[in-house]
Amino acid sequence: MDLAIGLVQACWLPRPLVLSLGQHLAKVRSSRQRRFLEFFRACSDLPPVLEPALAQLLLMVASLVRPALMKPPTVTFIGAPFCEGQNLEGADIGPQALRSAGLGRGAEKLGWRWEDKGDLDFSAHFERVGLGPNSHHHHDQLELYKEWLSLSCDINFSEWSAQRKRKESKSRASEHSEHNPTELHHTETHQGVVNAERMGSGLGLVHGEVLRAAEAGNFVLTAGGDHSIASGSLSALCEAHPGLGVVWIDAHADANTPTTSPSGHYHGMPAAHLMGWFGNEADAEPLAGFDWFTPGCLPESRLAYIGLRDIDPDEGAAITRSGARVFTMRDVDKYGIAMVVEMAIAAVSGADGQAPLHISLDIDAVDPHFAPGTGTCARGGLTYREIHYICEECALTNRLVSMDLVEVNPGLDPPPVEGAMHGDDDALGKASPTVRLAAELVLSALGKQIIGNVPPCEYKMLSAVEVS
Repeated sequence: MDLAIGLVQACWLPRPLVLSLGQHLAKVRSSRQRRFLEFFRACSDLPPVLEPALAQLLLMVASLVRPALMKPPTVTFIGAPFCEGQNLEGADIGPQALRSAGLGRGAEKLGWRWEDKGDLDFSAHFERVGLGPNSHHHHDQLELYKEWLSLSCDINFSEWSAQRKRKESKSRASEHSEHNPTELHHTETHQGVVNAERMGSGLGLVHGEVLRAAEAGNFVLTAGGDHSIASGSLSALCEAHPGLGVVWIDAHADANTPTTSPSGHYHGMPAAHLMGWFGNEADAEPLAGFDWFTPGCLPESRLAYIGLRDIDPDEGAAITRSGARVFTMRDVDKYGIAMVVEMAIAAVSGADGQAPLHISLDIDAVDPHFAPGTGTCARGGLTYREIHYICEECALTNRLVSMDLVEVNPGLDPPPVEGAMHGDDDALGKASPTVRLAAELVLSALGKQIIGNVPPCEYKMLSAVEVS
């Protein structure tokens, strides 16, 4: 800073240039920066000397000074191991699997500050509000997963854990599938939604945690769990970032309502609920447990789908009539991924093209060849490079503020492949194929590019933190 002031003292500064530079630097408030600003403000009404060259020099100094005085923005990682929206366990291990894969190290390597909030404790929450504990033992599964990951296994986690439990107690063997995660048996249906009150109460917990992180100016990364968590995360993000545009990447539209859903499982409904479609039915009433939720908080025009290929008939008719932009896999075939992403981002970026953006990524959007570890695989999905391209392009807008990553199910994933390939990120460690891909996609959304990463300070809608 003293060198910069010395350079300025060697020149006479015209008043307009001083004021322009002062405005450029006004957002930075450290004591050293104030010294710089006070000096510039004192240099007024002087004859202009070499104004064009000096202006270029001063703006270059300003661009170097501000990053040096600021810490980068923060990624707040929120684990939402919520599986109440469907009937298969395993996705609740997703957040821990991403941690174990080294996602935090990868983000820090890109220059981000990493804040891990841990996993939301839904069991404790349900007990506090009188809805009883979860129907499966989440914490036990996490410990088993960590143990499995530490071993060199040629079988996947689900099969290994079943064998482990059989050894511990033969009497419990019949309770667990040998090759697949245990099904969660939900019996209560209210207003056409299975486990409605527990859904609403649990997702309210997600809403509160995401809202706090977003209002702090952080990049919010919410890891599920199933896609029902989008109702909690996106309702909060729409509140914190008015005009938010959402790129929803999924094999499924998740736009059923209680009257059109074949199963009643809420993980197939969050988009419809966010767009306010539940209230459009003649016999609709407020959904139990969702008193905190505002249906319609996400306008249809602010949602763009990419990758759809498994859509229920009534659901398909509804999204076709809506104001949402819909790009199925046929559109990807027809236009190519670059054009589809360009059109999708433009569709949700507002009239001025400057709206904050959110990625809602269901890993089943990716073809099962690349991402087998998910509960609702559908053939003909996005390729490895297509899904990376989407995340990279969203990062390049400099307007990405948040991301949901859901339906990663380590229990359905093949075991990790030993050995690295050339070009693998050395920040990432041992992980099964889908978990590793999921971690890589987050890093692409956080600015990782093949050549020339996007620095965290260029995510212009987030808050940097002043160095003390």
